[in-house]
Amino acid sequence: MDAVGSPAWVARTDGALSAVDSVRFAATAAAREIAVLVARLRAPSARALDAGRTPPDTLLATRMTSLAAELPGPLLQHSIRTWLWGSMLAELDGIQYDDELLYVAAILHDLGLGEGHRGGVCFAVHGASQARTAVLDAGADDAFARRVFEAIAAHFNTSVPLSWGAEAHLLNGGAYLDVVGRRLGEIAPATVADVLRRAPRTGFDDCIIGAMREERRLHPRSRAALLHRLGMERSISRAGFPSTLSEGIQ
Repeated sequence: MDAVGSPAWVARTDGALSAVDSVRFAATAAAREIAVLVARLRAPSARALDAGRTPPDTLLATRMTSLAAELPGPLLQHSIRTWLWGSMLAELDGIQYDDELLYVAAILHDLGLGEGHRGGVCFAVHGASQARTAVLDAGADDAFARRVFEAIAAHFNTSVPLSWGAEAHLLNGGAYLDVVGRRLGEIAPATVADVLRRAPRTGFDDCIIGAMREERRLHPRSRAALLHRLGMERSISRAGFPSTLSEGIQ
């Protein structure tokens, strides 16, 4: 049976969970939550990392940044932070990856939540389709576009194995770090502060909670809807980010 969120599952279901899928996904989410709690007890010392990373200097990255600028401000800043966190997790874990691919996938990963972009039965899969079209229109090749699609379509899984691609794995890790604080304790507070000055979290919690509620209403068979029913709002509210940094550095 295809793993939920995998390319084969996405192709077969378009992102809609069956009853069996829902049980499997809920069990995986519970197991992941336990693993996260255990990992926090064993977490290594927090590392100071460079938050002054610059996006890839390519025409494709520039065009996708312009497209992402259409997103509501909190989602755009979240996308930037997701890229930063993802690249930092790669450094922590010694993972080699394609910087342009990770950046493009991260900056577009919530495209399906933007005004005028909603559709399908799962915002992640629908947004992935729109991102694939956008990168193809901007001149990317089919293989690059497919990897962007697969990373974004998978990103709302509670975890994405490295075997699905380094960029998909890091996008998932970066997004969950930013949304619920997973692995936040592995990054030095000064680095976290630098990231939040660069891409502030102003209004993000309310924005993402509202988006999840809307996903549950519009797409009740999606992974987002199921995670919302399982209590994702509580996880967002206790993510553990400092609340004093509200101004960003451009």
